[in-house]
Amino acid sequence: MEPLELQHGDLTLRGTRYPGGHAGHVLLAHGFSSNRMGNNRMFVELARALAAEGFDVVSFDRAGHGESDGRFFDVNVPDELAQLSAMCDLAPRPVHLVGHSLGGMESATLAGRRPDAIASLTLLAPAAASVDEVADGKILGRPYGSILAGEPFDVNGQAIGPAFVRGMEGYDAYAGLSSYRGPVFLHHGEADEVVPFRYAERYHAVWPEARLTSYPGGDHGWQTLALRERLIETCVREIAEVAARAG
Repeated sequence: MEPLELQHGDLTLRGTRYPGGHAGHVLLAHGFSSNRMGNNRMFVELARALAAEGFDVVSFDRAGHGESDGRFFDVNVPDELAQLSAMCDLAPRPVHLVGHSLGGMESATLAGRRPDAIASLTLLAPAAASVDEVADGKILGRPYGSILAGEPFDVNGQAIGPAFVRGMEGYDAYAGLSSYRGPVFLHHGEADEVVPFRYAERYHAVWPEARLTSYPGGDHGWQTLALRERLIETCVREIAEVAARAG
């Protein structure tokens, strides 16, 4: 593993590179309030498995997360999209983009905006539900109250601020996605209570040719050994298939 740094305005974003070989470049995008290791090290396991197959893998903490600079209070989707786009530019050729939860929703949006930069798109429980929740006055299922007046909202011991809500105003998680015509792989737990399975079906409607893998009994973070092993094995196989076809 190698440490990485990327400047984003006045902030330093910190990441990890897992050197593999010449199979291709993979970028991992973590979820809301998570970090570059992923939920319970999910991205560490996935990155190591991909590197073992010859892929060069990069995973960053976005601003306000993990070891990167910035405050969680200031996190918002438009800024995270800019960070994700800059991360893609680190690779010398199109990347295989893998996003979990909010990182999955953002990855889908980026693919629609920059289709030529994405070799394949893997979405793990993409959290388009967050857009609907915020429109309904909630974050993670709880009313966010007076957050727009500057009152912090508690997210697992961290304070999120009004920028997050404002960044969702008018945001369409599905707008422009059809501009991306490359390979899409959808993975979703059927028992996901954070982002219900119907959101995977909605993405599949946008990309009818996408491969949708469902996980009976699966939660939002693939938090059993069997689920985690199946997810990682399937993701590695799918990305490797795309890379092999590309030569």
